[in-house]
Amino acid sequence: MEKIFLSFFFTLSMLLTFAIPLSAAPAIQLVINSEVVNSDAPPVSVTGRTMVSLASLKPLKLNLVWNAGKKTVTVNTPGTKDKLVLTIGQKEASYGEKTLTLDMPAQLNKNRVVVPLRFISEALKAEVEWKADKNTVIIRSADQVETYNKLYQGTDLVAARKIAVDLPSKDENTLHNTEEGVYYQYIFPEGEALRYYYVVGNLYTYYEIKDDVKHLVWEGVEEDSGEKTEEKGKRPPEDKTQYYFLQERVDHSVTYGRVGAEKSVTQALPKGHTVLADIIVPISGEVRKDQIK
Repeated sequence: MEKIFLSFFFTLSMLLTFAIPLSAAPAIQLVINSEVVNSDAPPVSVTGRTMVSLASLKPLKLNLVWNAGKKTVTVNTPGTKDKLVLTIGQKEASYGEKTLTLDMPAQLNKNRVVVPLRFISEALKAEVEWKADKNTVIIRSADQVETYNKLYQGTDLVAARKIAVDLPSKDENTLHNTEEGVYYQYIFPEGEALRYYYVVGNLYTYYEIKDDVKHLVWEGVEEDSGEKTEEKGKRPPEDKTQYYFLQERVDHSVTYGRVGAEKSVTQALPKGHTVLADIIVPISGEVRKDQIK
């Protein structure tokens, strides 16, 4: 993901005059477009409201410019001409020719401008969800909302699976493929998109997608006998029916079918194939059954 340089400069006098102490609260996790954001200014709770720092919204590709004299921060959003201007200590902000009202004024926390979570949705047209049971804030940028709708609610199983495998994950394998000739494949439970195996040679990695985050749950190395000689994590349950999509080593064609079946289907990759996800193709008669409403 493109990294955007954020220019934020604060003077000592401004910090002493305008910094507002925020109440201590349990750490709130911030997830933006499936990326867990680690920031020196994570979300905080102020009088029962969740406040988010603009500097922590890097995945939204915002450009922030601080004006020390006016004590304002100007936010440029990709693809829009209008600029959002916030002033420390004030509830009103300007967005182009419009005036927006915050339910809490913009404040400073750890040298960062923080604003109410709900304001992010209103001003940036992002989709915001608060998971109270997990103390997590989920933000989906305006250009990604439809993608997540397809992932969770869509009936197009192939589209949902392609989105799932392309989601970012910071989890890394600790085990390694031990075969010389490497092939790649995905294995999905029948009718599902939100959990799958990614296979490189004889290394199996099992992922689950929950609350927009893709987790590496289990990994194992399989020998020719079919036994897993090494494994780490929680082994997933055995699924009655699974379908695999495999890229052949020699001609890179797609072989797919039901795991354990004697016959498989082989076809050339779609025209314009550029990513591995393109090996996921429709299975005749398969219907999606894991939508989250």
